[in-house]
Amino acid sequence: MSLGRRIASMRGFRTMTQEQLGGLVGVSKPTVSNWENDRRTPDADNLRALCKALGCTADYLLELTDDMNGR
Repeated sequence: MSLGRRIASMRGFRTMTQEQLGGLVGVSKPTVSNWENDRRTPDADNLRALCKALGCTADYLLELTDDMNGR
């Protein structure tokens, strides 16, 4: 599963729209869409904000672990 698919999956798990997630991260809905469709990659600051908003670790989003809590 790609980074974009993990972002989309976690957003769905948290029952958020792209617009809601973008608001929490400080980006637009099209930016979230670009991330989810692997057209763009979030920078380090946005990745940190995504993890906070989605309640998961960067390791999970980056496919370094399958445990969203990093255990």
